[in-house]
Amino acid sequence: MSFLYGMSIAYGVGTGIWIDALAKASDPGIAILGPIAFGAAFPIGVYFWDDYSRFHRGVPSSMATGLALGAVEGIGISGVHWQHTGGGHISSAGFQGYSTLTFLSATGGGIGGYAFGEWLRPDPRSLAFIASGSAWGAISSSFLGAGAGTGDWKDAASIVGLIGYNAGIAATGALSTVYVPSYNSLKYMWLGYVAGTALSSVVYFFYIGSDANPRHGLIANAAGGLAGLGLAAVLSADMTDDGDARHAEWNPPFQLGMTPPPALPGMSTSSSPSGTMISAYGQF
Repeated sequence: MSFLYGMSIAYGVGTGIWIDALAKASDPGIAILGPIAFGAAFPIGVYFWDDYSRFHRGVPSSMATGLALGAVEGIGISGVHWQHTGGGHISSAGFQGYSTLTFLSATGGGIGGYAFGEWLRPDPRSLAFIASGSAWGAISSSFLGAGAGTGDWKDAASIVGLIGYNAGIAATGALSTVYVPSYNSLKYMWLGYVAGTALSSVVYFFYIGSDANPRHGLIANAAGGLAGLGLAAVLSADMTDDGDARHAEWNPPFQLGMTPPPALPGMSTSSSPSGTMISAYGQF
């Protein structure tokens, strides 16, 4: 729920900015009202929604992840269009179009996340896996496009990166239906991905004194990162989260008991000893 509250605030602020863009609001004092109002209204609405009809397991984090991935999708498509139309100054009309696209894609992502959550009731670790998959796909594909593309490397990097972003979501989304990685496993996947990308950079030493284009070395970075990711995923597939295991198996080392003292023979209830008896047993 904390993740959903945070994303609903961001979604509300973005909605206010989108409305300001459509209305061509230029007065800062007026323009700030929309982001403030919607930034407060959406999390309040989420609270009452959950209070009226309690969300099922995994649905809040699934909705929040969908909002985030959808917003990045809209920004990515806008970025590709901006890059392939000269990459110059963004006009008011252009910002209206980009903000509308981002609003629609974020909204669609939130709706899709809700449907996905209701269907699968996913573990939040699965959603972290999907979000990570989008990043792995976008980064590696951008490297691949920049390294293999001809002409302006940014053109190919933007298109291939956007394709990889969606491919990463699709691949990890499909895997999440049958496999839930632990947070420890996700940590090592990221370490493997970064290590693979870094170690593959040794290829640039071979460009010293060569007439070959060193930008092609980015292809090796893309492959190295995915290779490190795959190796780490296999080696850490059976890892569990230590916190969960300790919580499930932990028992206190000793037990405490508190009882009133027993009445002594021949004494009335009113004259019985006062106070409390404390007993402890277990392993000290």
